[in-house]
Order: sequence, then structure tokens, then C-alpha cells
Amino acid sequence: MKAEGQAPPRDERFPKALRLLTRREFLEVQEKGQKLPSDCLLGLARPNARPFSRVGLTVSSKVGNAVERARLRRLLRELFRKRRGQWPSGVDVVLVVRQSAKDASFSDLSRAFDGITRKLQRLFPSGPRESTR
Repeated sequence: MKAEGQAPPRDERFPKALRLLTRREFLEVQEKGQKLPSDCLLGLARPNARPFSRVGLTVSSKVGNAVERARLRRLLRELFRKRRGQWPSGVDVVLVVRQSAKDASFSDLSRAFDGITRKLQRLFPSGPRESTR
């Protein structure tokens, strides 16, 4: 049982090293990456020269108001944190949220995320994952 306020295990953190942070990084993946459609999400993936995968999230204002967009970003970050071990290493992925995600449940988002994960595994087969630390 975890005590309140206790830090999560190291492998479930979401450090800056695992995020696409700059506009340039996003644009490189969006312009040169491969499209991976899956229900209410669109993944754009491109190999990187790192021993780990990174993710960036794009949620347009067309999807909903700020509260709805923040909710979707939170859910996708959580899915990535919990399931990043299933992703191949050395890939940058931008997840673009489609308008249909506004009305999607967590299980719908989870299913779409898993679809992108399966496509990533087929597209970028790799060996065992390395940690960022």
C-alpha cells in the first residue's frame, strides 16, 4: 500500500526527456513522420537517435473548450505513462486528437492508443527497451 504523497515508481514517471517539447521537434515529426490512424487519434511517428521513445500531444481548439482539451491531454499522458514499455525504443510520436475524441470514453481512447501501439510495434520492430535513467 502506498502512503499518501509518496512518489510513483521510477518507471511510471513522465520526465521531460520523454516529451517532445519544442515546435521544431513537433514539426519534424509531423512533416517527415508516418501516419498511424486509429479511431479518434492520429499518430505521426518518426525514428529518433535516442534509446527511448518520446511523445508529443496535439489537441486543437476545434476538439472542445480548454477543460475538454486538458482532460484529453491528461488521459493520453496517463496512457503513455502506463504503457510506454510496449512502445518500441527510438521513436518520436505526435498524437493528434481528432474531434471524435471529445465524446469518447476512456476505454475508447485506450483502444485507439493500443491501436497506435500495435502499428508502432509493426513499423519499428526493436529489441528490449532501455530506461531514460
